[in-house]
Amino acid sequence: MSVGAAGYDTFEQMHYICFHYEFEHRGFDVDESCGLAGCPSAAHGSGKQAVIATARSLAIAAVADEPSTNSTLHEYLEALAGWLEDSDGYYLNVVGRRTPPQNGWEVFNDALQATATYE
Repeated sequence: MSVGAAGYDTFEQMHYICFHYEFEHRGFDVDESCGLAGCPSAAHGSGKQAVIATARSLAIAAVADEPSTNSTLHEYLEALAGWLEDSDGYYLNVVGRRTPPQNGWEVFNDALQATATYE
C-alpha cells in the first residue's frame, strides 16, 4: 500500500503517520514500536532496553574482573571507534546484510557488545 498522496483516501484522508498513531498504534507507548511493519516509532524506541541491559551486563563483568581485551576506558573507546569504522564489514560478512540496521539502538547494542573484545 502506498503511503504517499495516492494512498490519501485509503488512510481516511490522513497522512499515514497520523493514521498509524490514531488507529494502529493504540495501547503502545509512542516511543516504542507496536510491531507493525512501517511503524514510525520502530527506529526511535526499539532496542533501548537491550542497550541498557548490555551496558549493565558489561559493567557487572568489569567489576567482577572478567577477562576483557579492552579493559581500560581508553582501550574500550579506541576499540569502539574501530568497530564502528569497520561495522559495514561486520554486517556484510558476519550478519549477511549489505547495510547496517536502520535502528540506531540495534547498531549501538552490537557495538557495545563487540567492543569489549574488538582489536
